[in-house]
Amino acid sequence: MNEQLLKLLKEQIEKIEQLKNSEIWGPEYQIWKDTTVKIIEALFGKDYLKLFKQSDTLALLSDRSFNQGLYLKELDKKKKLLEEFIKEKTRLETEASVGIGKQFGLMDYDLHHLIKEVSKERFEDAHYADAVEAAFKEVIKRIKEYIKDKTGENLDGDRLMNRAFGCEIQDPFIKFNNLETQGEKDEQRGLMFLFKGIVGIRNRKAHENVILKDPYKAIEYLTLTSLLMRLLDEYAK
Repeated sequence: MNEQLLKLLKEQIEKIEQLKNSEIWGPEYQIWKDTTVKIIEALFGKDYLKLFKQSDTLALLSDRSFNQGLYLKELDKKKKLLEEFIKEKTRLETEASVGIGKQFGLMDYDLHHLIKEVSKERFEDAHYADAVEAAFKEVIKRIKEYIKDKTGENLDGDRLMNRAFGCEIQDPFIKFNNLETQGEKDEQRGLMFLFKGIVGIRNRKAHENVILKDPYKAIEYLTLTSLLMRLLDEYAK
C-alpha cells in the first residue's frame, strides 16, 4: 500500500469532524470529497470508489434542518467506510505478505507438470523469484537436452535458441508449422523470441539479486513457462 496516500487518506478522515461545522454540502465539503475520491481510486481502485460514491445523500431543498441531519449522517457513514477500507486493505496485504503462496497454491492452476515439479515448493514458501528461475531453467534444460540428442552440441543461451528454432539459414530442429508462407515464418520467429525471452530473464535472475514479491506476477511468469513446455510437448518430438 502506498504509505503517502494512506497518510493523506487518514488526514481526510480527520477532517470530517471539521466538515460537520461547515456549510452543508458546501465548497469545503466538495473539495474534501473530490480529493478523497482521487485518493481512494489511487489506493484501492474502482470497486472501493463505487462504494464510497454510493454513500452520497440527496438533499431536500426546502428543509434545512432535515438536510443538516442527512449531512451529518453522510459524514459519519463516509468516515466509517473509509476506516473500513483501510482496515480491510491492511488485513489483505498482511495476509498476502505472510502466506499468500499457501493460500493460492500452484495446484490451483493447470500448469505443465514439469513446471509444477520444480516450482511448487519454492512458490508455496513464497520464494517467488526462485520458483520462476527454476521454471525458466527447466524449459531451457529441456531444449538443451533435445538439441544435444539431435546434434551432439552442448549449447546455451541465444545460440541454443537459434539452433533449435531459427529458420533464416537452416531448417529448424523444432518447427511450429511448415514454414511455407511468410506468415508461418513470422510465427516461427515470434515463438522463438518467446523462448529467447526467458533466457534473458533467467540470465538476469542468475546474476543479480532480483526481488519478486508479487505472487500473481510469479504465476504469470510460470504460466508462460507452462505454455512453452506444452509447445515442446507438441513439436519437440
